[in-house]
Amino acid sequence: MKLPIFLAAVLPVALCLCFGGCKTLSLPTGKGYTGLCQTYVGHDSSTLVDSWGPPGRTFNAPNDQKVFVYVETRDEYSMNPLAHSALIEYPPNVDGRKSGPGEVTQTVVGQSVPAMDYCITYFEVSQQNQVRKVFWKGDCKSLEKTQAK
Repeated sequence: MKLPIFLAAVLPVALCLCFGGCKTLSLPTGKGYTGLCQTYVGHDSSTLVDSWGPPGRTFNAPNDQKVFVYVETRDEYSMNPLAHSALIEYPPNVDGRKSGPGEVTQTVVGQSVPAMDYCITYFEVSQQNQVRKVFWKGDCKSLEKTQAK
C-alpha cells in the first residue's frame, strides 16, 4: 500500500524535473507567417518558386509588376478561391489596422482571419524578378523564428 502512495507523490515531481528544462511549446502564428514571407522579399522570385512551387495564378499589376498568387486551403472540402476569379482581388483587401501584433512590416502586410478556410498570399515581383512586397489574408500561420542570442 505504501508503494502506490510513494509513486503518486514522487512521480509528478520527477516528471517536472525531467521536462522542466524542455523548450517551451510554440505554435504557428500570423506573426510567424509574416516572418516566413519576409524571407523572400528582396530575393529573386525563382527562390520563391523553388520553395513554394509554381503560383496558382499570376497576373500583371498596374505598376508594371507581376503578381504571384498562392492559396492554401485548410482541407480538401474547403472552397479554393483560385477556382472563383471574383475572390482574387488586386490590390488585395488587406487592412493592416485589423492585423494582429507582428503581422505587418514595411514590406509584408498580413491580416489574420481565422474564420476563413484558406490562406491567400500575393507576392509582388518587379521587372527584375525580385520580390518587392507581400500581402496575405486568411488563416495563415507559421512557426515564429527565434533570434539566436
